[in-house]
Amino acid sequence: MCSPVELFESVLLEVHDHSKWDGATFARIKTISNTKVGSVGQLFIERLCDQLSMPCSFPTNPSGKRLTQNPWDIKIANIEFELKTATEDTSGNFQFNHIRYHRPYQGLLCLGVSPANLYIGVWSKADVATGKAGNLVSMEKGANASYKLTKSKNHLTLLTDFQSIITKFSADFINRN
Repeated sequence: MCSPVELFESVLLEVHDHSKWDGATFARIKTISNTKVGSVGQLFIERLCDQLSMPCSFPTNPSGKRLTQNPWDIKIANIEFELKTATEDTSGNFQFNHIRYHRPYQGLLCLGVSPANLYIGVWSKADVATGKAGNLVSMEKGANASYKLTKSKNHLTLLTDFQSIITKFSADFINRN
């Protein structure tokens, strides 16, 4: 007979289903709460922009303190983005949660974290609202405020092209409006 702790550990080993994350480059992200995954994405994109000399800014209050609750998350290349971060699921997809197209942002920037690679997707708010970014599924039964967007790696781009993708998106967006 084993202790309850040993019994629980044996069940965890038996039910374990994230083997593709075992020993992976970005495995630590799977131990972070979903809320903190978004914080990781935000801080990463901020530091990536700094490293690439791409000016970025954040919503602030009148005294200059960064706001945590705002309709948009980060401004890059004069575009106000809603930023969503997701890890790759067991099916090889990313589920970007809590997308709200009724809020005043201009673009949706999605960061997908797989075990060893980083991916991005960028769409205008109009593309999100009209379904051109993909099929949005309500996160709440009978509600129309918060959606999830599921994307495969094939529908995202490796992060290595981040600067050129953001620059092109910004130019296209400005030319359209």
